Amino acid sequence: MPDNLFDNVVALPMFGKPITLDDQGIYYTMNAATGTVHNVLKLVYKGDWYFYQLQNSLNQDEFYWSMLTGHDDYALNSMTTDELRHHFSKPEYAEPKGAWQVIRNSRFGFGKFTPLGVQESPSYGLLVFSGNEMRAPLLIHKADEDFLEETEEGVHQQTMHQEVELV
Repeated sequence: MPDNLFDNVVALPMFGKPITLDDQGIYYTMNAATGTVHNVLKLVYKGDWYFYQLQNSLNQDEFYWSMLTGHDDYALNSMTTDELRHHFSKPEYAEPKGAWQVIRNSRFGFGKFTPLGVQESPSYGLLVFSGNEMRAPLLIHKADEDFLEETEEGVHQQTMHQEVELV
């Protein structure tokens, strides 16, 4: 067998798990200091991907979903490999090791981070863009049925007393 048998092996870059219909749903951010829900977000697929944030209405007992939009764009589109490299090849993203998949409009994005460890589950992030630059991703958690039932009243009470703000 020749010594150079593996010389033609090409190392392909690792790509994260794709964003799929299973990723649709309600997400939330936590206030690290208080352990309370800070923002409630919704990722929806209706022919295109859209991202919403729960907002207070003028009537303190009512809420509505406000679309997170760019300047004139609403739908979230896949970020290209070059864009991923531009945003995530910085030293602050060296650890933990893994790969990002991102859908975005010109201002907001939804990111799915797949850790290199096979047994670890993906994490999610809310991304905010300013021109060609991206702020640090904000960790968001996918709400399950039990969480939604348990926190529905708490979110309702918390957002009645303060405006839900996007960080």
